[in-house]
Amino acid sequence: MNTLLVSILLTITGWCCKSTAVQNQPATPLTGKLVISEICNHYVVALVSGKLDRAVLTSKFHDEKRKSDYSNVFTLESRCSFAKAGISEGDIFTFELAPADYQEDCMVCMAYYPTPPTRLSIINVKK
Repeated sequence: MNTLLVSILLTITGWCCKSTAVQNQPATPLTGKLVISEICNHYVVALVSGKLDRAVLTSKFHDEKRKSDYSNVFTLESRCSFAKAGISEGDIFTFELAPADYQEDCMVCMAYYPTPPTRLSIINVKK
């Protein structure tokens, strides 16, 4: 009886204490393409495949410098860790969404480059 009660309590505790940010992540990695890589680690990623809430993507974005239009893109918020992944403009890669409380502590320069208004942090980037 005590074992059953402990098991039930652990199940309930584990269920209610999980972060909703982690719960809402897609189960499989997403695939993206780095469409813009500019000065000071300004990155724009296009979703190539995978299920992602369209509300977190910019459906259409025009880059004046390249005179190009992009669909289903986002500005990369996790610029420092992404820079270490060795991804170049045009590369296709897999990734996962970072938890909502994910933060990086690194210096980035303040040069401006226009990017989409939607921003996401990603982790587990693999080429």
